[in-house]
Amino acid sequence: MNSSATAFDAWSGLLSVASYLIVGIAAFASAPRDTRARVFLVVAFSSVLPYALPALMWWNGGSVAQRPSIVTGVAVSLAAGGVALFHFMQVFPRRRPFIQSRGVWIAGCYAVLPLLAAATGLLLSRVLVAASASGDPYVGDAYVPIDVMSALGLLVIGMPTILIVGVVLPFAGLMSLYKSWQDARREGRSDARVTTFWMLISQLAGGVLTILIVPVLHFAAPTGPWVTIASALLFGFGLLMPVAFAVAVWKYRLLPSR
Repeated sequence: MNSSATAFDAWSGLLSVASYLIVGIAAFASAPRDTRARVFLVVAFSSVLPYALPALMWWNGGSVAQRPSIVTGVAVSLAAGGVALFHFMQVFPRRRPFIQSRGVWIAGCYAVLPLLAAATGLLLSRVLVAASASGDPYVGDAYVPIDVMSALGLLVIGMPTILIVGVVLPFAGLMSLYKSWQDARREGRSDARVTTFWMLISQLAGGVLTILIVPVLHFAAPTGPWVTIASALLFGFGLLMPVAFAVAVWKYRLLPSR
Protein backbone atom coordinates (compact mmCIF):
# COMPACT_ATOMS: atom_id res chain seq x y z
CA MET A 1 0.00 0.00 0.00
CA ASN A 2 2.91 2.33 -0.63
CA SER A 3 1.69 5.43 -2.44
CA SER A 4 1.77 9.18 -2.25
CA ALA A 5 -1.30 9.07 0.02
CA THR A 6 -0.93 8.09 3.68
CA ALA A 7 -3.26 6.11 5.90
CA PHE A 8 -4.26 9.37 7.60
CA ASP A 9 -5.13 10.92 4.23
CA ALA A 10 -7.21 7.88 3.36
CA TRP A 11 -9.19 7.61 6.58
CA SER A 12 -9.66 11.35 7.07
CA GLY A 13 -11.02 11.61 3.52
CA LEU A 14 -13.47 8.77 4.13
CA LEU A 15 -14.59 10.29 7.44
CA SER A 16 -15.08 13.65 5.74
CA VAL A 17 -17.24 12.29 2.96
CA ALA A 18 -19.20 10.19 5.46
CA SER A 19 -19.90 13.33 7.51
CA TYR A 20 -21.11 15.23 4.46
CA LEU A 21 -23.33 12.37 3.31
CA ILE A 22 -24.84 11.70 6.74
CA VAL A 23 -25.69 15.36 7.32
CA GLY A 24 -26.83 15.92 3.72
CA ILE A 25 -29.10 12.87 3.56
CA ALA A 26 -30.54 13.50 7.03
CA ALA A 27 -31.22 17.18 6.28
CA PHE A 28 -32.87 16.29 2.97
CA ALA A 29 -35.00 13.66 4.70
CA SER A 30 -36.16 16.21 7.27
CA ALA A 31 -36.88 18.98 4.74
CA PRO A 32 -36.98 17.55 1.19
CA ARG A 33 -38.60 20.65 -0.30
CA ASP A 34 -36.13 23.11 1.15
CA THR A 35 -33.61 24.42 -1.38
CA ARG A 36 -30.84 24.58 1.20
CA ALA A 37 -31.19 20.90 2.04
CA ARG A 38 -31.30 19.86 -1.62
CA VAL A 39 -28.26 21.92 -2.58
CA PHE A 40 -26.24 20.70 0.41
CA LEU A 41 -27.05 17.15 -0.63
CA VAL A 42 -25.57 17.90 -4.07
CA VAL A 43 -22.46 19.26 -2.35
CA ALA A 44 -22.23 16.06 -0.32
CA PHE A 45 -22.53 13.69 -3.28
CA SER A 46 -20.11 15.78 -5.34
CA SER A 47 -17.50 15.36 -2.61
CA VAL A 48 -17.52 11.55 -2.70
CA LEU A 49 -14.87 10.93 -5.35
CA PRO A 50 -12.47 13.78 -4.41
CA TYR A 51 -12.54 12.78 -0.74
CA ALA A 52 -12.30 9.05 -1.53
CA LEU A 53 -9.37 9.49 -3.93
CA PRO A 54 -6.68 9.41 -1.18
CA ALA A 55 -8.12 6.09 0.02
CA LEU A 56 -7.99 4.70 -3.52
CA MET A 57 -4.40 5.89 -3.87
CA TRP A 58 -3.39 4.46 -0.49
CA TRP A 59 -4.95 1.09 -1.26
CA ASN A 60 -4.12 0.70 -4.98
CA GLY A 61 -1.06 2.92 -5.36
CA GLY A 62 -0.60 6.48 -6.56
CA SER A 63 -0.90 5.49 -10.22
CA VAL A 64 -4.66 5.04 -9.81
CA ALA A 65 -4.95 8.84 -9.81
CA GLN A 66 -3.66 8.87 -13.41
CA ARG A 67 -6.42 6.69 -14.82
CA PRO A 68 -8.54 8.62 -17.33
CA SER A 69 -11.78 7.58 -15.63
CA ILE A 70 -10.53 8.78 -12.23
CA VAL A 71 -9.08 12.05 -13.54
CA THR A 72 -12.25 12.84 -15.46
CA GLY A 73 -14.52 11.80 -12.60
CA VAL A 74 -12.66 13.97 -10.10
CA ALA A 75 -12.72 16.92 -12.50
CA VAL A 76 -16.49 16.61 -13.03
CA SER A 77 -17.09 16.15 -9.29
CA LEU A 78 -15.04 19.24 -8.43
CA ALA A 79 -16.88 21.31 -11.02
CA ALA A 80 -20.34 20.18 -9.91
CA GLY A 81 -19.35 20.56 -6.27
CA GLY A 82 -17.96 24.03 -6.87
CA VAL A 83 -21.20 25.18 -8.48
CA ALA A 84 -23.27 23.55 -5.74
CA LEU A 85 -21.19 25.12 -2.97
CA PHE A 86 -21.55 28.57 -4.57
CA HIS A 87 -25.29 27.89 -4.93
CA PHE A 88 -25.51 26.87 -1.27
CA MET A 89 -23.84 30.08 -0.14
CA GLN A 90 -26.43 32.00 -2.17
CA VAL A 91 -29.37 30.37 -0.36
CA PHE A 92 -28.03 29.82 3.18
CA PRO A 93 -29.16 30.98 5.64
CA ARG A 94 -31.62 32.66 3.27
CA ARG A 95 -31.73 33.59 -0.40
CA ARG A 96 -29.52 36.48 -1.43
CA PRO A 97 -30.53 39.10 -4.04
CA PHE A 98 -28.13 37.65 -6.62
CA ILE A 99 -29.84 34.28 -6.76
CA GLN A 100 -33.28 35.88 -6.85
CA SER A 101 -32.50 37.79 -10.04
CA ARG A 102 -29.94 35.54 -11.72
CA GLY A 103 -31.03 32.01 -10.96
CA VAL A 104 -30.64 31.11 -14.64
CA TRP A 105 -26.90 31.72 -14.28
CA ILE A 106 -26.71 28.97 -11.66
CA ALA A 107 -28.58 26.58 -13.94
CA GLY A 108 -26.18 27.42 -16.76
CA CYS A 109 -23.18 26.72 -14.53
CA TYR A 110 -24.63 23.34 -13.54
CA ALA A 111 -25.10 22.46 -17.21
CA VAL A 112 -21.88 23.80 -18.73
CA LEU A 113 -19.06 23.61 -16.17
CA PRO A 114 -19.17 19.82 -15.58
CA LEU A 115 -18.98 19.28 -19.35
CA LEU A 116 -15.98 21.59 -19.63
CA ALA A 117 -14.42 19.84 -16.63
CA ALA A 118 -14.94 16.46 -18.29
CA ALA A 119 -13.13 17.69 -21.39
CA THR A 120 -10.35 19.08 -19.20
CA GLY A 121 -10.05 15.78 -17.36
CA LEU A 122 -9.80 13.79 -20.57
CA LEU A 123 -7.10 16.08 -21.95
CA LEU A 124 -5.21 16.05 -18.66
CA SER A 125 -5.36 12.27 -18.44
CA ARG A 126 -3.65 12.04 -21.84
CA VAL A 127 -0.82 14.17 -20.54
CA LEU A 128 -0.50 12.12 -17.35
CA VAL A 129 -0.48 8.80 -19.22
CA ALA A 130 2.18 10.06 -21.60
CA ALA A 131 4.29 11.38 -18.72
CA SER A 132 4.08 8.04 -16.91
CA ALA A 133 5.37 6.32 -20.04
CA SER A 134 8.70 8.19 -19.60
CA GLY A 135 8.81 9.43 -23.16
CA ASP A 136 7.58 6.21 -24.77
CA PRO A 137 4.50 7.05 -26.86
CA TYR A 138 3.27 3.46 -26.48
CA VAL A 139 1.51 2.48 -23.24
CA GLY A 140 0.67 -1.19 -23.46
CA ASP A 141 -0.91 -1.67 -26.86
CA ALA A 142 -2.25 1.87 -27.04
CA TYR A 143 -0.61 4.77 -28.77
CA VAL A 144 -0.99 7.99 -26.83
CA PRO A 145 -0.19 11.01 -28.99
CA ILE A 146 0.35 14.26 -27.15
CA ASP A 147 0.27 16.91 -29.82
CA VAL A 148 -0.27 20.61 -30.17
CA MET A 149 -4.05 20.17 -30.20
CA SER A 150 -4.04 18.54 -26.75
CA ALA A 151 -1.94 21.34 -25.30
CA LEU A 152 -4.14 23.92 -27.00
CA GLY A 153 -7.25 22.21 -25.64
CA LEU A 154 -5.92 22.42 -22.11
CA LEU A 155 -5.08 26.09 -22.63
CA VAL A 156 -8.42 27.04 -24.19
CA ILE A 157 -10.75 24.80 -22.19
CA GLY A 158 -8.85 23.73 -19.09
CA MET A 159 -7.44 27.02 -17.85
CA PRO A 160 -10.71 29.00 -17.95
CA THR A 161 -12.54 26.09 -16.32
CA ILE A 162 -9.97 25.82 -13.54
CA LEU A 163 -10.08 29.60 -13.04
CA ILE A 164 -13.87 29.65 -12.72
CA VAL A 165 -14.19 26.55 -10.54
CA GLY A 166 -11.08 27.10 -8.44
CA VAL A 167 -11.05 30.88 -8.02
CA VAL A 168 -14.13 32.77 -9.21
CA LEU A 169 -16.88 30.61 -7.69
CA PRO A 170 -15.15 30.08 -4.30
CA PHE A 171 -14.34 33.79 -3.95
CA ALA A 172 -17.85 34.87 -4.97
CA GLY A 173 -19.38 32.30 -2.63
CA LEU A 174 -17.26 33.45 0.30
CA MET A 175 -18.25 37.05 -0.32
CA SER A 176 -21.93 36.03 -0.31
CA LEU A 177 -21.48 34.06 2.91
CA TYR A 178 -19.64 36.98 4.50
CA LYS A 179 -22.47 39.35 3.57
CA SER A 180 -24.98 36.88 5.01
CA TRP A 181 -22.97 36.85 8.24
CA GLN A 182 -22.96 40.66 8.31
CA ASP A 183 -26.73 40.75 7.73
CA ALA A 184 -27.31 38.22 10.52
CA ARG A 185 -25.13 40.17 12.95
CA ARG A 186 -26.83 43.45 12.08
CA GLU A 187 -30.30 41.94 12.49
CA GLY A 188 -29.41 40.15 15.72
CA ARG A 189 -30.08 36.64 14.36
CA SER A 190 -27.68 34.59 16.45
CA ASP A 191 -28.60 31.31 14.75
CA ALA A 192 -27.61 32.50 11.28
CA ARG A 193 -24.66 34.50 12.61
CA VAL A 194 -23.08 31.54 14.42
CA THR A 195 -23.51 29.02 11.63
CA THR A 196 -22.32 31.31 8.84
CA PHE A 197 -19.31 32.32 10.93
CA TRP A 198 -18.10 28.73 11.31
CA MET A 199 -18.77 28.03 7.65
CA LEU A 200 -16.60 31.04 6.79
CA ILE A 201 -13.81 29.73 9.01
CA SER A 202 -14.09 26.31 7.38
CA GLN A 203 -13.90 27.61 3.84
CA LEU A 204 -11.23 30.26 4.43
CA ALA A 205 -8.89 28.07 6.47
CA GLY A 206 -9.49 25.04 4.26
CA GLY A 207 -8.79 27.07 1.14
CA VAL A 208 -5.53 28.50 2.48
CA LEU A 209 -4.35 25.07 3.62
CA THR A 210 -5.32 23.36 0.37
CA ILE A 211 -3.92 25.96 -2.02
CA LEU A 212 -0.87 27.24 -0.13
CA ILE A 213 0.23 25.43 3.00
CA VAL A 214 -0.12 21.72 2.21
CA PRO A 215 1.46 21.86 -1.30
CA VAL A 216 4.39 23.92 -0.02
CA LEU A 217 4.98 21.51 2.86
CA HIS A 218 4.82 18.51 0.53
CA PHE A 219 7.62 20.15 -1.47
CA ALA A 220 9.70 21.69 1.32
CA ALA A 221 9.35 19.14 4.13
CA PRO A 222 7.83 15.94 2.73
CA THR A 223 9.27 13.66 5.43
CA GLY A 224 8.70 15.81 8.51
CA PRO A 225 5.67 16.01 10.81
CA TRP A 226 4.42 19.29 9.35
CA VAL A 227 2.62 17.68 6.42
CA THR A 228 0.66 15.46 8.81
CA ILE A 229 -0.11 18.42 11.08
CA ALA A 230 -1.34 20.50 8.14
CA SER A 231 -3.42 17.57 6.86
CA ALA A 232 -4.96 17.17 10.31
CA LEU A 233 -5.84 20.87 10.40
CA LEU A 234 -7.32 20.62 6.92
CA PHE A 235 -9.40 17.65 8.05
CA GLY A 236 -10.64 19.52 11.11
CA PHE A 237 -11.51 22.73 9.29
CA GLY A 238 -13.22 20.72 6.55
CA LEU A 239 -15.51 19.05 9.08
CA LEU A 240 -16.69 22.45 10.31
CA MET A 241 -18.85 22.83 7.20
CA PRO A 242 -21.16 19.81 7.67
CA VAL A 243 -21.10 20.28 11.45
CA ALA A 244 -22.21 23.92 11.12
CA PHE A 245 -25.00 22.94 8.76
CA ALA A 246 -26.09 20.17 11.14
CA VAL A 247 -26.20 22.72 13.98
CA ALA A 248 -28.30 25.01 11.78
CA VAL A 249 -30.74 22.22 10.97
CA TRP A 250 -31.18 20.49 14.33
CA LYS A 251 -30.19 23.04 16.97
CA TYR A 252 -31.40 26.29 15.48
CA ARG A 253 -34.14 24.76 13.31
CA LEU A 254 -33.34 26.97 10.33
CA LEU A 255 -34.98 24.51 7.96
CA PRO A 256 -38.74 23.97 7.99
CA SER A 257 -40.02 20.62 9.20
CA ARG A 258 -41.99 18.28 6.98
